[in-house]
Amino acid sequence: MSTVCLIGGGWTPAAWPLTLGPFVMAAHRAGATRIAVVLHGEPGDPRGEMEVRFAHAFEAAGLAASQLRFVWVGDKTPLTFEILEEIKATAVFVGGGLTPAYHAALCQDMGWLDEIRQLGLAYGGFSAGAAIAANHAILGGWQVLRHGKPVPMVHPDMGEDLDLLTVLPGLGLVPFAVDVHAGQWGTVSRLMQAVDTGAVGEGWAIDEDTALIVEQGHVRVVGLGHAYHVAAGSGGALKVTLHPAVQGVLH
Repeated sequence: MSTVCLIGGGWTPAAWPLTLGPFVMAAHRAGATRIAVVLHGEPGDPRGEMEVRFAHAFEAAGLAASQLRFVWVGDKTPLTFEILEEIKATAVFVGGGLTPAYHAALCQDMGWLDEIRQLGLAYGGFSAGAAIAANHAILGGWQVLRHGKPVPMVHPDMGEDLDLLTVLPGLGLVPFAVDVHAGQWGTVSRLMQAVDTGAVGEGWAIDEDTALIVEQGHVRVVGLGHAYHVAAGSGGALKVTLHPAVQGVLH
């Protein structure tokens, strides 16, 4: 697997060269860069506005809009291997929105991942696109079941239209779970509950304007914020480690 870039959300212009920069570099193959920017949308959604926002983000990272190929997916229009082959994509970037919707569109029929794996293409994910990259994807939820009763863990507005903590098989591009908008939405607590209840083994919660860059099994944090690693500790406790965005490699 080539580079995996997982961005926790956010639209601060100064962050894009830091978070998208490594992905853009990895997307350049055989003298060309053509990134398939995959977005979820239904008829009537403001598609042009979202395309412009991502085009500006990639331009800030040094890529021209002409090097992007926008692909819209939905409940009845999944991403396919043939679409990526037709546009000769050198990398795939999955945007943000409602995480369960992206999961439904991209994780039910994952034949398109053959292109990623066979050619070693880079994968980038923004918010929802980062969350579904996991082996076990945290789709949302603002409550967790404790002793058979639902207990709040984040604000209801941060539940992604789901009530209970929901974890389903994701794309399997990284071995750990991912939650996003960590410091802004308080989702570190959701990741902690997911690990503590055994729904996931370990995971990273990523701030907005911050990215995890995963290459050859190593993880580094880049951008303007922090990432929080959560794993099971000794004696039933959790081990939570805060990693400021730096260029170093984390083991």
